[in-house]
Amino acid sequence: MNFVKNIKLQNRTFYLFILFYLLSLFVYSITSPSNDDPYNYFVWLANAFINGRLNVIDPPAFLEEFILYHGKYYAVYPPFPAILIIPSVVVFGKYSSLDIPTLIIGSLNVSVIYLIVGRVVKNLRSQIWLVLLFAFGTIHWFTSTVGSTWYFAHVVSLLFLSLAIYETLNRRRALVIGLFLGAAYWSRLPTIISLPFFLLMLSDEWVTFNGDGGVKRYFRFKPLFLFALGLGVFILLNFLYNYLRFGTPFDIYYSLHKVSEFKQSISLEFDKGLFNINYLKYHIYTFLLKPPEFVNEPPYVIPSLSGLSVLITTPAFIFAFSNKIKDKLTIACWLGIIPVGLVIFMKSGTGWTQFGYRYALDFYPFLLLLTFRGIGDKIMLRHKILIVLSIIVNTWGVLCINFFDKYKHW
Repeated sequence: MNFVKNIKLQNRTFYLFILFYLLSLFVYSITSPSNDDPYNYFVWLANAFINGRLNVIDPPAFLEEFILYHGKYYAVYPPFPAILIIPSVVVFGKYSSLDIPTLIIGSLNVSVIYLIVGRVVKNLRSQIWLVLLFAFGTIHWFTSTVGSTWYFAHVVSLLFLSLAIYETLNRRRALVIGLFLGAAYWSRLPTIISLPFFLLMLSDEWVTFNGDGGVKRYFRFKPLFLFALGLGVFILLNFLYNYLRFGTPFDIYYSLHKVSEFKQSISLEFDKGLFNINYLKYHIYTFLLKPPEFVNEPPYVIPSLSGLSVLITTPAFIFAFSNKIKDKLTIACWLGIIPVGLVIFMKSGTGWTQFGYRYALDFYPFLLLLTFRGIGDKIMLRHKILIVLSIIVNTWGVLCINFFDKYKHW
C-alpha cells in the first residue's frame, strides 16, 4: 500500500513539475517585451569561447562592462551563464538573443521551487499557493521576462542555488550540493557567501554530538571533502579564468572597470569606490523603504527603475518572520541571507534599471524558504490576501515596465 501511495505521489510531483513549468513559460512569454534587449554580454562572451578566446573583439561602445586590459576586451561578469548558452550561439551566431534562454531557465526555476516547497509543506493546496507566490508574486517574474545579461545571470544563479537547497533538503549528497553552489557562484559571485547555510544544514553529516548536545563524538571527513570538492571545482575554474586573463587568480576586473560619466552624474552611490560601508544606507532604503513614483498619466503610479521596497513587491515575505528563531533551518536560512545581504548592501549602485531590488535575488531562495515554512500547511485567509496582493503588485510592475510608453527608452 505504501509503495502504491509513493508511486502516485511521485507521478503527481512529476505532472505538477511540468505543469508549473508550462504555466510559467506561457505567462512569462506573453508578458515579455517585444524588443530584444541589446545588453547581451553573455552572447558575445559565448561567441568568444566558441572561437577559442577569453576576450571579445570590437564590442559596441554601449556595452561598457567589457573592460579593456592590455589591449583586449574582457567581460566583467562570471562566465557560467555564457557557457550555458554556447549551443544557442553556435546555432544562431553572435547576435542571438538572451530572451529565450532567460524564459526557459526562469520557468524552470518555478518548477524547482515547487520541489523545495514539497520538502517543507505537505498540503497540496498550500503548495500550489506558495508556488504561485514565487512564480507571479515576486520580482522573479519580471527578471525572467527581460533577456538582458544582468537578469539572465540572476535566473541562472537562482536555479543552481535553489537546486543546492533542494538537494540539501532531499538526498543530501555533499558532492552534488557543492557542485550546485559552485555553479551559482560562477554565475553570481555573492552567492558563495551563503556557504554557512549549507555548513549548518549538513553539519550532522560530518559531526555527531551526544544526545544531550554535549561533547563531540566523532568527525567524518569524507562528506566535508566531497562538498569542498564540488564547490572547489568552480572556485579553481574561476581562479584559472582570472589568471589567464589578468595574471592573478582574484576577481580584479571590477577594480579595472570605469563607471561611465553618465551613471556617475545621476547617482551619488558611485563616489566612494566599488565597496564602502557608506553605501549601506542606499541599499537598505531601497530594499526596505523605496516607494513607487507618481505621474500625471495612467497608470498614475509606476515603479521606480532605481529600485522598490521588497515589502511593496512581495508583502507576503512578512511571513518569513513567523518561524521559530531556535529552529535549525531558520537559523541556517538567516545565515544564508545576512552575509550575502551585507556584501551586496556595501556595493556601489543598487542594481540600476530594475523592478524591485534585483540584488536580493542572490538570497531569495532562503527568504522564500522561510516564507514557505512561515505559512505552512494550513494556508489561511491572511496568507491568501498577501499572496494575491503580491501577485497584483508584480503584475503591475511587469506590465508597467515592459509595456508602458514611459519605459520605452530604457
